[in-house]
Amino acid sequence: MKKIIIFLSLIFAINITPVNAQPLNIEAKSYILIDSKTGHVISEYNADQKVYPASTTKIMTAILGIENANAEDIMTVSQYAIDNIGPGGMHIGLLPGEQLRFKDLLNALLIKSANETAFVIAESIGPTPEAFSAKMNERAKELGATNTNFVNPCGMDTDEKSQSHLTTARDLALMARHAMTLPLFRETVGKSSCIIPPTNMHDEAITLISTNKLFNDRYKSEYYDKITGIKTGFTNRALLTLVSSAMNEDGMELISVILGCPTDAIYQYSKELLEYGFKNYSVYNLIAANSYVTSISVADASFNPNLDIIAAKDLSCVLPKDPDIWDNISKNIKIKDNVSAPVKKGTVLGSVEFVKDGVTLGDVNLVASRDIEKLIPTEVPSHNTISKFENSIFAKVIVTLFFLVIGFFLLRIILKKISRSRRVRYFKKTH
Repeated sequence: MKKIIIFLSLIFAINITPVNAQPLNIEAKSYILIDSKTGHVISEYNADQKVYPASTTKIMTAILGIENANAEDIMTVSQYAIDNIGPGGMHIGLLPGEQLRFKDLLNALLIKSANETAFVIAESIGPTPEAFSAKMNERAKELGATNTNFVNPCGMDTDEKSQSHLTTARDLALMARHAMTLPLFRETVGKSSCIIPPTNMHDEAITLISTNKLFNDRYKSEYYDKITGIKTGFTNRALLTLVSSAMNEDGMELISVILGCPTDAIYQYSKELLEYGFKNYSVYNLIAANSYVTSISVADASFNPNLDIIAAKDLSCVLPKDPDIWDNISKNIKIKDNVSAPVKKGTVLGSVEFVKDGVTLGDVNLVASRDIEKLIPTEVPSHNTISKFENSIFAKVIVTLFFLVIGFFLLRIILKKISRSRRVRYFKKTH
């Protein structure tokens, strides 16, 4: 089953077609901008170059945590988790033996980027950091992130002689897109601050402020309504990294990934990259679920052979804003030949493909809009059928009853005649 999932994910990743690969004036090793809903690439630069991700690694740590733990699960801090924070690594001062709910660890992981929380989660699920890293790589490949290799759950730099901890902008976009479909992840990264309640080793609650500066007022934009996430990162080798997301008033959400930026300008770059997408692109609904596409005639139908063919689901695509956009989009409809009854509602009978300038934007299955029953011809009883009936026990019983009834009526008639004859003779004698 996992091989099938990986295969489908790879196919999906291949079909994320960039509609514009124009580089922007961004000082970084690589970047990419995608639509969160459809996965379509709006702009990219060196998106497949392998680089160090720093704490954006924690996106995958959070994915595995959410998919394998409950929000209220209690997890315990180990000495190993404290010892592996790393030189200059971000932390919130947890102590060995301290117990926290998973959702509080997740807040500290994604909002404050606390390294020790990554190891607490890894040891709780892994059950070792090494096993957890292997699961991270496996899950990444299932999501189509084939150029990624994680060796720890927090993203700290590894020894150059050891196996490298690397990913790409495209891979991080794929992981972030999936993560944003998880309600707990989306809720967490959408907060500019959080409160960690008292624990068995800390009597007072602590407030954590997000490391994501895009929540600051200085990065507000007229082109999007709100920042919805996602994750910051920094190490000496990775430089500054940032996976961000924003949504406009129409509900269009874009995800930006910038890796290897040498300065704090990464936040301004992210704002500009997001604005570029919102200013120049829009989501177009190519077809709505259950909308009529065509009709066919179904052979051997019991009543009405005409069958409407409808779209199985919605299909949307991010395209450049253009009032004449529909002039350049064509539909290729493919329907199965010689469709015969019976047909069940929802049966896939074909597909419709949308193409723009020779590039496939996407396709949707076409399905039957209703059930069609098969015509059953009326059968005339054959000689063999009659013979079988005659030879059956039931037939013999019926025939026997028939003759008994006939015999009863004949006997009754005879008895009546005898009775009448006797009455006549008796009358003659007495008179």
